[in-house]
Amino acid sequence: WNSEHVNDQYYFDLTSYALWRTAADIIPDFAMRDKFARNVGREIYRQAKEDGLLQKSMKEGDLLTTTVPSMIEILNLFKECKFCESYRIGAEQNDKKDDAIGFDEFDDEDLQGGASVNCLVSVYSPATLGASLQITGEKSRFTPEFVGTTLAAMWESA
Repeated sequence: WNSEHVNDQYYFDLTSYALWRTAADIIPDFAMRDKFARNVGREIYRQAKEDGLLQKSMKEGDLLTTTVPSMIEILNLFKECKFCESYRIGAEQNDKKDDAIGFDEFDDEDLQGGASVNCLVSVYSPATLGASLQITGEKSRFTPEFVGTTLAAMWESA
């Protein structure tokens, strides 16, 4: 009998489903659910830094534009760990292949002024796709989230 391991995509998907459905039953308050998901991302970020999987260092007060290398490093880590097949940052460019990230000094100014800044990150074929689809089919929007909350943890540390 082979024991399952979280390195198995299907086992990870099933485990994620069970964890998030259980959390949804235990945590009925939406603000607490958000805190739960963000804490998962904070722990992934902390552990990846502690294990030396993330080399880019963040300093408090870093501008948004200077966090792009750390953002790419985190996304590459998820890809290398086979959590997802690929990712894209920003909107799809049909007519050109532009690898530039859509942050500029105006975004830095907006963020420093207290405004929010949007960033589109597309994650293709995540390991939790089945769990997310099942939970959504059960009329819940509290689905497994790992990438977004890990990126949020990185930005919180800046």
